[in-house]
Amino acid sequence: LESFLMKNDWIFGYGLNYYYLNVVEDQPDFGGRNYTGKGSQRGDYLTRTSGETKFTVLVEIKTPKTQLITYKKNGQLEENRNGACLLSKYLLGGISQIQINCRTWSIESQDKKNATSLERQNTFTVQPKGILVIGNTLELKDNEDKVNTFEEYRRNIHNPEIITFDELYERAKFIVQSKNSDPIETDEINDDDFPF
Repeated sequence: LESFLMKNDWIFGYGLNYYYLNVVEDQPDFGGRNYTGKGSQRGDYLTRTSGETKFTVLVEIKTPKTQLITYKKNGQLEENRNGACLLSKYLLGGISQIQINCRTWSIESQDKKNATSLERQNTFTVQPKGILVIGNTLELKDNEDKVNTFEEYRRNIHNPEIITFDELYERAKFIVQSKNSDPIETDEINDDDFPF
């Protein structure tokens, strides 16, 4: 999966708020170490938008099998009340992780070494956007409460943008198959070409 995404870095951002993203660094160190040198905050990808002036975007990737909703040990749905489901600790943890990484990178990117290196590439950090790729909407399809809980939460969170693997796949498939997609030149693509 990692090598596929690195070879196809356009998949991260093309169509996500209409930015085309390029990978600046995979497995970046966003900083955050304490005085003992411990506590470094690492992420999956530091990317940047395209344009004359570029802006950094952080991308965190979980797995297609990461749960979006919480279940009891017997596999039953754990509902809160009034049809609201409990979001999984993995989804909430991923969101918290990228939010903290965005906050830390916002500060650390202003360090002279980071700022100089990025400015040479005309790349800047201003309240960096985060993208979290996690789970699969197949998990939600059998229950309207799960659908409503996940989508209401996702639509009302400011940062990061949350996208599931199946949504990313469908977006990528459309882009690649589109006759009008100038940034990508490729032969026919089929479902077996994607590792998720």
